[in-house]
Amino acid sequence: MSVKRISISLPPTLLTLFDKISASMGYTERSRAIQAAMRNFISEFRWSEAPESTGSAVILLIYNHEVGGLDERITDIQHAFHTLVSSTLHIHLDETRCLAVIVARGSSVDIKKISKKLASLRGILQLKVDYFEHSA
Repeated sequence: MSVKRISISLPPTLLTLFDKISASMGYTERSRAIQAAMRNFISEFRWSEAPESTGSAVILLIYNHEVGGLDERITDIQHAFHTLVSSTLHIHLDETRCLAVIVARGSSVDIKKISKKLASLRGILQLKVDYFEHSA
């Protein structure tokens, strides 16, 4: 496999933090860690811009469970996409915050729809989607 050498400029604090985290993850070569980060970046962006495909996704939500009716709205959205949602996991992080993990399988268009509906809810603090396209 051929490789291309590149040069980039980074703020020192960003590079220091990147090196620290990549070392803690077991990377012994900066190039390998940067390649993994680039693959994640491409995967994250590509699925949101790509034409319809079939795949699986993990939707991670961190939310404030003290927002009235939020748990019920999250559940209602999952029921509206019942053919898409394969599994869910709910974890209490502390007295006010919860983590929900939703595993979905189906059309990328539908995964985008459920993600947008969830992200629009008042009380959602963070939402992240990891999408994995199924190979033909």
